[in-house]
Amino acid sequence: MIPIPLEQLFHEAKTAVKANQFWQAAELYTEVLANTSPKSTDPDIQEMRLAALRERGHLLGLLGEQVAALHAYEQYYLEAGSGLQAINALVAIGGQCRRVGQYERALRVYQQAADLATSLDYTTGRAQALAGIGGVYVLLGRIDEAMTRLNEATSLFEAMSDVPGQVQSLNQKGVAYGTSGQLDKAIAVFEISLKLAEQMNRQDRYVITLNNLGECYRLLYDIEQALSCHEEALQKAEAARLRFVEADICRNLGLDYRELGRMEEALAYLRRALAISEEIENLDAQLYTLFGLAVTEVKTGDVEAALVHAHQLRELAINSDSRGHLARSLYALGLVAQAQADPNTAEELWQQALYLAHETERRMLLWQLHASLAEVARNESLAQVHYRIASEIIHQIAEPIEDERLCQSFLTAVSVQTILAKSEAA
Repeated sequence: MIPIPLEQLFHEAKTAVKANQFWQAAELYTEVLANTSPKSTDPDIQEMRLAALRERGHLLGLLGEQVAALHAYEQYYLEAGSGLQAINALVAIGGQCRRVGQYERALRVYQQAADLATSLDYTTGRAQALAGIGGVYVLLGRIDEAMTRLNEATSLFEAMSDVPGQVQSLNQKGVAYGTSGQLDKAIAVFEISLKLAEQMNRQDRYVITLNNLGECYRLLYDIEQALSCHEEALQKAEAARLRFVEADICRNLGLDYRELGRMEEALAYLRRALAISEEIENLDAQLYTLFGLAVTEVKTGDVEAALVHAHQLRELAINSDSRGHLARSLYALGLVAQAQADPNTAEELWQQALYLAHETERRMLLWQLHASLAEVARNESLAQVHYRIASEIIHQIAEPIEDERLCQSFLTAVSVQTILAKSEAA
């Protein structure tokens, strides 16, 4: 039987979460754990401790305390036994490993969770593990494998009417679509996910989805829509102190302002994003931010800083075996070489990036690579080949977009129009 003061603490923690007071909730869960023993034989106390460990780990991750979150989940697993709670703990550990860039460990842990869930006929646990595996595959650029797992997870969540699970898997599907340049599908998925997150009154899920939706708009050069999404997302993230997503929102705002030509604001947000991602050890946000910084610094003429960030990106991408990010690092290094009047090195780097971008289905990067290769081509006929391929990829991205205004926003963007015009001039 749970003592009344302890039960009140636990209730206050859950109430704080509902009010989006995440730090207060984490502290209350910590107090619950401090006042209970992992050796307790009382089943009610055991259940409370497991719930507190799970929720505290989740909150610490959102708040940017990545190491503490992983330790909380590992303790959760140690106390969970070998039943359904062990599956939940493994899924949580997998998610935390993914956040800090331990992709191989994440895949192993998720697979362990999936196997155990299958043996115990625990459908929710299997769906969560499959969604986790799919999410890691997205980060590794293995898009086809990612979509197979995510589609299976989504079907399982829908069959169980598991709304939080649907939001999780839909978000990952949206990222997979966006990564591969299927932005029309990404936007549709994020809009569904956003409505579900709003119905759940889950501020963290809502902010993550809104940030992702805004990024899709920016990739289609609808900067007004992108800014609206990212400004609202940042306001909510700051209010709830969601440091984990705050880093990526700042990166996106930096890139929004870069498209508007407001370079000082762009660099300020990108530097803030890098500082947060390094502080909270969010590797994926750090990788994306380094790429954004390097490209922006080339555009502002700060080639030395761009070179430092591009090399840092390349090293981290190699260490984490992230071939998509490696392709981006080579593209950024090529831009640096081009700015240094070394077109041969730029071409060599971009050809390497081209192979990786094809392998990881990075269509948004592919058209930019072909356009860049056209600029350094050794003869006009080769330049026209690259412009024509870039134009074809652009049309492949644009044609499925049913929203005519959004489609035209993409096709009439200056950088896109330049390529289309040069391709048509061939």
